[in-house]
Amino acid sequence: MDETKLLLSRLDDLIYLSTREGCASMGFLNERECAVAIGYLNNTGVKFSVDGGYRNANRIYICVHNDLTEPYFPIKALKVSSRGKRELTHRDYLGSLMGLGIKRECIGDIIRLNDKEAVVFVRDEIAEHIVRDLDRIGRESVDICGFDGNKDSLCSITENLKFIVTSMRVDNFVSSCINSSRAEAERLIAGDMVFVNYLQVKKPSQMIKQNDVISIRGYGKYIVGSTIGKTKRERLVINVMHYI
Repeated sequence: MDETKLLLSRLDDLIYLSTREGCASMGFLNERECAVAIGYLNNTGVKFSVDGGYRNANRIYICVHNDLTEPYFPIKALKVSSRGKRELTHRDYLGSLMGLGIKRECIGDIIRLNDKEAVVFVRDEIAEHIVRDLDRIGRESVDICGFDGNKDSLCSITENLKFIVTSMRVDNFVSSCINSSRAEAERLIAGDMVFVNYLQVKKPSQMIKQNDVISIRGYGKYIVGSTIGKTKRERLVINVMHYI
């Protein structure tokens, strides 16, 4: 069974469970899974809500519920603070969490507050395990506690880039993102590693436009911005926002 069919089967189970319990939730879903799940649930006509622990979360929980039941999202926010001097990256945090034997679907967004601090959203059931057993991120000693700040003020760190592309084909854009050839971009697309608006890209020739969200596994997420102009060779110069 492929990933999409398995997800749809899980959603059917979720709908059935909600009819018995009044409320049932699943997560964390990644961006592609979110797009598939929301589209499927919209077509079924059931009532559902989504939450990732803060506004504009990328990885989310979905809760199917009836009109008489409040949605329930078992999400805990933890603040991780390093005692060391080295800058910690998203990969450092995620790798150390998964090093505890925690599955990826148990971890939501990881928001870096600065070089040494981050807020990590996790399933409530594993929060105590993390606080008790995670004492290092990489080689740096850390302190962990519940995050009691304003969650809706959190946002991912981004950088503004400018790309020069020959056209708005997705393979051209991806080659700029990864700073490599179109052949390498096509290899990533063929390997199901590239998504536009959280849906898998099937053809390198697919066209993209302003405000599209391009996700590349292993490289991050990019938002297509406005076209600034053209070079002397008629190539397009576009603004791009990269989530670090």
